[in-house]
Amino acid sequence: MEINAAEDRTDADLLASVAAGGEPARTAWSTLVGRYSARLYAVARSFALDPSTAEDLVQTAWLRLLERVDRIRDPDAVGGWLATVVRNEARNRITRRREIPAELSLDSPADDAGVDSRLLRDERADAIRYAFAHLGAECQQLLRLLIAEPALSYDEIAAALGRPRGALGPTRRRCLERLRTHLPPGFER
Repeated sequence: MEINAAEDRTDADLLASVAAGGEPARTAWSTLVGRYSARLYAVARSFALDPSTAEDLVQTAWLRLLERVDRIRDPDAVGGWLATVVRNEARNRITRRREIPAELSLDSPADDAGVDSRLLRDERADAIRYAFAHLGAECQQLLRLLIAEPALSYDEIAAALGRPRGALGPTRRRCLERLRTHLPPGFER
């Protein structure tokens, strides 16, 4: 009965419950997630992003809401606010992807261009292995699971790590930022 009562509440009431904390906050949060997740995934996928990137964007939006739950100007417009966060994050990702020169991309089509391209590819791979070796064990484990073949779902990864699913996207971002700090200058951009 409590869940049904939460589903009938306005977004402003739900945000107030989340901000207040306690057990009612969990019910309110679950209601918000149920109310807007499908819409947020649709917004993320409209940018032609892969499913795991779309999931990261949605998780980032939920994290931003949680960080600002008591500072949202128009709580009854939280769905639009969340969708805007996803759109902005998607645009930022696309812009960053465009900034990486093609000749530095790991999936460069230069494989058949001869010895020079093989050497360059090997140097890139060595730089990534070096940077990866300098990450903490937690980041290494998460990144290994994220690139596992066959691909694992976020639920499977969360279960394997014993972490909440919602923490994976932000943790992944922090781990990749740490990885970048160990790459040689000019490698990523």
